[in-house]
Amino acid sequence: MVNKTTATLRDVANAAGVSLMTVTNVIKKRKGSFSKQTEQRVLNAVASLGYRPNISAQNLRDSLTRSVGFIISDSNTNFLGDPFISQLVSGLSNYLSSVDYSLDIQGVAPENFENANLVKKAGSDAFCAILSGPRHLRNANIRCLSEIGKPVVVFQEADSKHFPNIAIIREDDQSGAYALGQHLLSQKAKRIVFVKPLVEWSTIEQRELGLRASLDRIGSDVSLDTIICDSESFSDVKEAIRSYFVASKPDAIVAATDAMGVAAMRMCEELGFEVPDDIKLAGFNGFEAWQYTTPLMTTVVSPAFDMGRAAGETVFKKLTDGKFKRKDIVFSTQLRISDST
Repeated sequence: MVNKTTATLRDVANAAGVSLMTVTNVIKKRKGSFSKQTEQRVLNAVASLGYRPNISAQNLRDSLTRSVGFIISDSNTNFLGDPFISQLVSGLSNYLSSVDYSLDIQGVAPENFENANLVKKAGSDAFCAILSGPRHLRNANIRCLSEIGKPVVVFQEADSKHFPNIAIIREDDQSGAYALGQHLLSQKAKRIVFVKPLVEWSTIEQRELGLRASLDRIGSDVSLDTIICDSESFSDVKEAIRSYFVASKPDAIVAATDAMGVAAMRMCEELGFEVPDDIKLAGFNGFEAWQYTTPLMTTVVSPAFDMGRAAGETVFKKLTDGKFKRKDIVFSTQLRISDST
């Protein structure tokens, strides 16, 4: 039994069988966003529970801009061309639209993070961020976000959950990479290279750590080299592979992303090596580029779209209820074994 003196907006929503947003729309008389039948159910619940709006909370909600800022720390000006980021944006935007929030996006170089307009003005109700750069710089930018004083979701940075206004949403890249390493070992690969970009990302760091942890269990019979490319571009990846092959040929190539894997596969073909007979090859993400590889590439599938949607749900929960339901949300990754290994 709900105490009529303490009935909340959520109590009304539960009693009427509708969402919090619908209750708010009915109470604020936002016509067109609900049916007559729904309106009556909500009003009946309000009356039976004796719900009375919290005026101070109402004033706070009315002051919201109903917008969320997404800050993408990336030196690449074409940051939305990155499939991982575009999946995050799509999931986040889809959820925010469903609760009548807008999404403001800004890309900024990691070293200029504090000067980003979204950070300086702090005009949004909440923020999401994904960060690149050395670990010390990412940590400094996380501290900058924590000082804004508004709810923040940071993607992938596992060490940031001790800030009270910051929640972390990440995927388990280490476990996915570990499973991939075990699979390559089962295919008798002993000389393996990991291909990654010069720009540092937590996601890629975790992938390399998981791969190394898997291979380190075997001992000295297995080696893992790292090839660092100037960028993730097709030409830079191909050139880095070509240079490495001058001195050595590996049994397997693991690319930090599927797009880099496609470039590595093409370079292998140009050098006269067949995948998978001569060289095993795998990537990460499982986005669109993966679908068009021949042979079909083994990959570790990322739930980036779902992570973006979860970020929207997380900040909305914080804005409506005053607290995060969870501060560290971890999504599983999935090894998808295909023809390239």
